[in-house]
Amino acid sequence: MMATPLLAALRKQYEHSLIRCVGKPAVMNLLSGGPLTEGFIADETSGGLKLPAMLRLSRRIAEGNFDIAVLLPNSFRSAAIARLAGVRRIVGYSRDARGWLLSDRLSPKKNDAGGYIPVPMIEYYNAIGRVLGADATGIGMHLPLSDSDDRQAGLELESAGHDQSRPLVMLNPGAAFGSSKLWPAESFAAVGDLLTQRHGAQIIVNAAPSEQAIAARVTAAMKCRPLMDFSTRTNTLGLLKGLLARCSLLITNDTGARHVGVAMGSAVVTVFGSTDPAWTTLDYPLERIVRTASPCAPCQKKICRLSGPGHHQCMRSISVDEVLSAGEELLRQVAEGRKQ
Repeated sequence: MMATPLLAALRKQYEHSLIRCVGKPAVMNLLSGGPLTEGFIADETSGGLKLPAMLRLSRRIAEGNFDIAVLLPNSFRSAAIARLAGVRRIVGYSRDARGWLLSDRLSPKKNDAGGYIPVPMIEYYNAIGRVLGADATGIGMHLPLSDSDDRQAGLELESAGHDQSRPLVMLNPGAAFGSSKLWPAESFAAVGDLLTQRHGAQIIVNAAPSEQAIAARVTAAMKCRPLMDFSTRTNTLGLLKGLLARCSLLITNDTGARHVGVAMGSAVVTVFGSTDPAWTTLDYPLERIVRTASPCAPCQKKICRLSGPGHHQCMRSISVDEVLSAGEELLRQVAEGRKQ
């Protein structure tokens, strides 16, 4: 999603060229139906440096006779597959010992200690486009919404009893990265209840299939019944886009739903703890980031390494009131914007 400004710039630069994306089918579905690409090559491998799987994928890419490969991942694997596919011009960052495989190398900036300096991923990707001569300076993320997904979202909400005069708020309590990113489920539940009681909000509890247990804890802790609950049913990326296009507010951990919410125009409160927001700065006026100063944060670890009172402190120390206040501010801003 953070590569959509780059894709838009490449589409403009190579107006009459064929552009295809390679990636996992679920992720590629986010871009389906839009004008930025002419299609996708599904990477259905399990990842890693398994040569037979890499060869199979590279042969499929080779069938397209591509002139340029733009590498968004920093992995050795992505560069090796492009080289095996016979692509002559391979553009990407010189990381993961793959510089010798690239024709055009970008060098990420490092600090005096040798660590990488945080750069917003949108700008990180845009720099690749500028190497290719594209005017890659945009920062706005946009995702297409198909008529069928839009229609399904409307029908699902109507069936659930959505009242369009009431704010529609989505809670997204999961995070694929790891448990270190999770704000407590009980805190999500408390915010949902308070928004319902104070503002008449109708709540959607969202979950990816692997996050349904977390969503179930939120639903169980809520006093108010959610309008829609994905802890017991499967959501799709298309339906998620359609729902977020109608939401006044999304409250989420630092995970993919955050970016979908921004791309679909919802106001967003993002709770940060173990990760550094400097890597994913979006410069989006309808987003509020909530975090506290913890001595160990940002650690960028998937699982908190501390035990005792300090365990998961970066997330547990963020209060319900802080997140609620940010959400209420955005609801007022959204309401004022609709009056104009």
